[in-house]
Amino acid sequence: MRRLRFAPHRINSYMLGHGGPDSHPSEWEMSGYNEIQNPPERYGVINRLALQHLCGFSDPDQFAEQHRQWVHDAIDNGRNQRESCWTESIAVGGIGFVEETKARLGIKGMGRRIEEQEADRCVLREESEPYSAVFDPENGRLSPDNSYLWDVFPKNSMG
Repeated sequence: MRRLRFAPHRINSYMLGHGGPDSHPSEWEMSGYNEIQNPPERYGVINRLALQHLCGFSDPDQFAEQHRQWVHDAIDNGRNQRESCWTESIAVGGIGFVEETKARLGIKGMGRRIEEQEADRCVLREESEPYSAVFDPENGRLSPDNSYLWDVFPKNSMG
């Protein structure tokens, strides 16, 4: 659960620096930060209610305030760089969660490797392939075929 709580600020920090070194995610027209802070009435990308509950909050205003604080702390502490584990992995979490994800992928999980990055964070990687001249969806690094439908409950997210 502790790592899941870092996910909301990761939604925003991938692009820190995108608008310049002094840019803040609130200044970007389209950002996870703005969607969490000011959820759109329609066509949102983030399931804010689910994220809020997974992070242990029942009150949306408390979640928004904590999210602002997480992002502020990440920027102030220099933790605003892209971390490849969040952008180049199929699953990130505790070993139990990552192993379950790999198992539930079935045949699609074969050839994927689990890496332990920290004591409580593992990732399920997809083998990288060299670039080719053809960039169709079948050659994408994280393809639609590496997914399954799942129900996440807080107790299962960090295995």
